[in-house]
Parts: sequence; C-alpha cells; structure tokens
Amino acid sequence: MSNAWASRRVREGLARGLGFAAVLVLAIVTGDMGKSLGQVVAVAGVAVAATLASLIPRPHWVRFAVPLAEAGAAAVIVIASPPGDRPSIIYLVVPPIVAALTLGIPGVSSTIALEVLILIVGTVIRVSEQLPVAIVDLVVALSLGAALGLGAVLTAHVRERTAPSRTDYDAARRLLTSLRDVARQLPGGLEETALAEAALGRLGDVLPHDRAEVFVRSESGALLPVARVPADASRDWEPTVHAGLWGQAWEAGVAVQRLGEMDGPELGSAMACAVIPLRLGDKRVGLVGLERAGGLWPVEDLAEGQLMADEAALRLDTARLFEEVRDLATLEERRRLAREIHDGIAQEVAGLGFLIDDALRGATDDGTRRDLERIREELTRIVTELRLSIFDLRTEVGAGIGEALSSHVRAVGAEAGLTVHLVLDEDASRLPPGVAPEILRIAQEAVANARRHAQARTLWVTYRVTEGDAFLRVADDGRGIPEGRGRPDSFGLQIMRERAARIGASLTVKRRSPSGTVVELSLQTTAAASAPAREGAP
Repeated sequence: MSNAWASRRVREGLARGLGFAAVLVLAIVTGDMGKSLGQVVAVAGVAVAATLASLIPRPHWVRFAVPLAEAGAAAVIVIASPPGDRPSIIYLVVPPIVAALTLGIPGVSSTIALEVLILIVGTVIRVSEQLPVAIVDLVVALSLGAALGLGAVLTAHVRERTAPSRTDYDAARRLLTSLRDVARQLPGGLEETALAEAALGRLGDVLPHDRAEVFVRSESGALLPVARVPADASRDWEPTVHAGLWGQAWEAGVAVQRLGEMDGPELGSAMACAVIPLRLGDKRVGLVGLERAGGLWPVEDLAEGQLMADEAALRLDTARLFEEVRDLATLEERRRLAREIHDGIAQEVAGLGFLIDDALRGATDDGTRRDLERIREELTRIVTELRLSIFDLRTEVGAGIGEALSSHVRAVGAEAGLTVHLVLDEDASRLPPGVAPEILRIAQEAVANARRHAQARTLWVTYRVTEGDAFLRVADDGRGIPEGRGRPDSFGLQIMRERAARIGASLTVKRRSPSGTVVELSLQTTAAASAPAREGAP
C-alpha cells in the first residue's frame, strides 16, 4: 500500500467524519435531536459504508461508484426528511468534497449532478404547502456543495503545483526499474533478430510460405532486413514504401497479396506473394514479405497474420527502444571513464613529466641525464597511450562503424607516426543489434596492439559489410608473432576473442609475410555469403 493511497483514504475518512459530526451538532443545536434521530443514524450508516467501500480494492473503471452512491444516498435521506427539519442536509457537501479529492472536476460535476437530479425529482413529487421551504433547502445545499467541492479541487491543484517536482533522475530510475522488471519476465528477450525470426516462425503456421523476410524502417527511412527465411535466399528483395506491393501495404496499413513473384510479373505465374505491415497503433514500423508457390492465401488467414504481425511490431519496437537505452547507458559510462582518466591519472602523469623536465635542466651528470631522458620518453609514451585511450572511450558507434573506425585509425596514425591504408565498404544492410560496437572495439584493440607492441611503420585496415555479413582485417608490418601461436598469453587477444564469440564471429590471428601480424574477423549472417575480398591489404 503506497503512502499516497493511504493519505488519500485518510482525507476521505476525515471528510466523512466531519460531515457526520456537523449533522450531529446541527441536530443537537436546533433541539431537533429527538425528531431527527433517524436522519442522524442514516447519515452515520452512509458515512461508515462509504468509508469501508473506499478501503476495498476495486477496478479502475468503477472508481466513481463510491462517491456517486454516497451522493445518491445522502440526497435520498434529505428528500425523505420533512422540510424544515433536515440536519442531514449538511452532509450533501461531503460527496463532492470526496470526489474532488479523488476524481477532480469530473467527480465533483458527477456527484453534484446526481444530487441535483434526486433532489429535484423528490421535491416535485412532494409538492405541498411547504414547497418554498424545500426549494430554499435545495438551493442552499447545492450551493454549499458546489463551493466546497470546487474549493477542494482548487486546493489539490495548488498543492500539486507547489509540491517539489520529481527530478529527471527520479523519473529515469522509475522507468529503468520498470524496464528491468518487465525484461526479466519477457519469454522472448529483447534481441531484435531473434524476435523477428520467432515472428516468422509463428506466421508460418498461419500463412505457409517458401520465403519470408522482415524489414524494419530506420530513422533515415530505409527498410533494413532483420530476419530472413530461408537464410540462403538466392536473390534479394528491394522493398520501398513508395511503389509496388510494398508501397500498397505501407500506405493502406493492411496486408495485401497478389499472384506472381515479389519482384516479377503477375500474369502466368504459379507463385503468390504478400506484404504485411508491422503496425504499432497508427504508426508503421516495418514490413513482412511472404512468397510461395501454390496460389493466394485465404483472406481470413491473411487477416489473422496481420494480427500476429501487429503483435510482432510491438515486440520489435520494444527491442529497438531497449537497444537504444542500452547503447546510451554504455556510451555514458565510457564518457564517464574518459573524463576520470583525463581529469585524474592523465593530469598526474603530465605533472610528473614537468618535474622530470625541471630535473633535466638541473642535471650535471651525463649518466643521470640519460636516465632522466629515458624516463621522460616513457612518460611521453604513457601520455600518448592515455590520450588515445580517452579517444577510444569517446568514440561513438551508430548503425555502421565506418566513420568511427576511419576517425580512430587516422587519429592513431597521426599520433603514432604510422602510415595508414584504409578500405571501407558498407552497404545499406543492417548488422544485428550490439554487433557494430563489438567490431569497433576489436578493431581498436588490434590497432592498439600494432602500435604498442609490433613497432610497426604501416597499418592496413579493411572493413566491409555486405548483406549483413561483416569482414574486418587489420594488418601491420611490425615484428609479428610466431606462426600459429597468436600470443595466447596476450590479454588483449583474449578480450578480442571473447568479443568475437559474443557476436558469433570467427577471429584469426596469424603472422604476415614477410613481417607483421594479421587479425581477421568474419561474421556471416547468411549461409550463402561469399568470402570477403581483401583489396587494399598486403
């Protein structure tokens, strides 16, 4: 039970208690306690029943029930009492106050409207010589109830406006906590490719097909493939939201189908194809293409497939949001580490270099001077390493890593005096979530090894992405490593292998002829991927 819920129930109980006390005092002061005992008991029963009903958990859609029932009961008690002898009339203000505390303006309006209706109908039925007195009672009661109810609304509004607002970190913590709890309960996880493949599997039970593919729309508007069945399709579909069957499904927002292959003519074909939009409310987040031999699918099956696609759209969009949150968290942590290194150890090492410079200026012994110069050179190397480490940590990765890799390699080459040969070739296909950052970190580690340990003069870097398959090659002309060993004791190589295994890629480290080292990473997401070319590498 939350503190806010308990506080609200206390205020409701207090309002009802004060209302009943006012009825009791009025009956005693006017000397009508004996004649009005029935009203007092009835009001007490209403107050107790309403208080108990407020404590019982109830569905959200019946939250108006208790204040309205209380208002109706109070109005019936008043109208059933003789005009001029109505201490219960004061209790008419309680339901609007309670409704104001819990339901706001709609609650106040509803309770007052119900009281007005019952009192008017009752007054008309009981038309008598005392009619003027009844009308006065009615006007006074409703005016008092409306004034106090609206006053309670105003008080609640002022309290909310003046209360300390929750900070951004409070909101972020609540959202992240909810996300963590929900993610733990999801049966399919939040990996986009796995969710898309599972969606195709479910669609296959309703809409049998020979080939299917899921495309999601990127922020740039391109339709990027996420999952494909079978993985070794002999040709690629080129969907667009502006033309063809793809465009029809996108614009109409419903599944469409026709005879013929997806990219072929309709007439004389035994094939059938369909496109199902991935809908998230009024928004389209992607398309699913289906193709088979054997004629069109039944309309009712296509409608059921659309419902399944809508469910998949929610999962895929949630996975994308989760990926963005994860990437932002990782990026923020890397920035924090970069700041700490820059403001901490980097500044201290630089200060130590200034002290050695002062010692060098005052050194008179040649041996001491040579020792200090070697120390100064080592400090310079350490400062360079720290500077490059800070650059690595601040490097951001988007859907493709070509730009980030190019900036990193060129910066390292300029800093370390390396001649760099860079080949980048990225098509429009999208790597699975989380793959691009891992490939960039592997490339950074390979370049760092060449710079730190190999004493290389030249660096060759090749990176290609073709139809979702990635190939990375980092080669240098340094000292190299013994053939077949790959420096198994190297912590950096161990980290690279762990990163490659995490994304399902193969990593090889071998000696380059005549000298140097070659690091190659290959990630194949399709079985028909051809071996990547190695242009630009020695």
